[in-house]
Amino acid sequence: MDGTDTASGEATASMERDFWIAHLGAMIKEQRLGRFTVEELAERAGVSAGLISQIERGIGNPSFATLLRLANSLELPLASMFTDPNEGQNHMLVRRADRRRIEIPSQGIIMELIVPDAERKLGVINMTIPANFDGAHVPHSHEGEECVILQSGTLVATIGGQDFVLEAGDSLTYDATLPHWWSNNTNSAAVMLAISTPPSLGKAH
Repeated sequence: MDGTDTASGEATASMERDFWIAHLGAMIKEQRLGRFTVEELAERAGVSAGLISQIERGIGNPSFATLLRLANSLELPLASMFTDPNEGQNHMLVRRADRRRIEIPSQGIIMELIVPDAERKLGVINMTIPANFDGAHVPHSHEGEECVILQSGTLVATIGGQDFVLEAGDSLTYDATLPHWWSNNTNSAAVMLAISTPPSLGKAH
């Protein structure tokens, strides 16, 4: 790859980051208006009002923990924050290129909704966990049962205080009301499929 290709790739990546930050900010503001002031949401979520204001203006870069706290405080499934390139269509088939998608640019986390929308009895999310990600500061829980299948890489899943080392092809099924999180202690990204019923609200503790 020459310098021109590198510069072009970096510019594209920067544009994508800016898009996701703006999208998240607009979504949070839309869900907050008419329900809470910035200060009220900040108190509910345990984050600063200044950070929420920055996020809503598209100049903040929320962490996964912050996004979980905001989603929980707004009583929203994380899936409701996913963009939908085919919004308004009632369909069963989801093409790979048409998956709803959300990114946490500050941490390199990528989540893709595998089912057509969030209004399902079953939640299925494909999640990319970046290298050297420590999920211990983002414990979360939700109603129901969850099964995760590691598609590539290595992850440590912590369920109710118990650690499980997962390699590609391994699956883990657990009571989702137990606080749980994932950590990637390697230098390569890991990809997992998370299946939950009912769909996860993603409550952060």
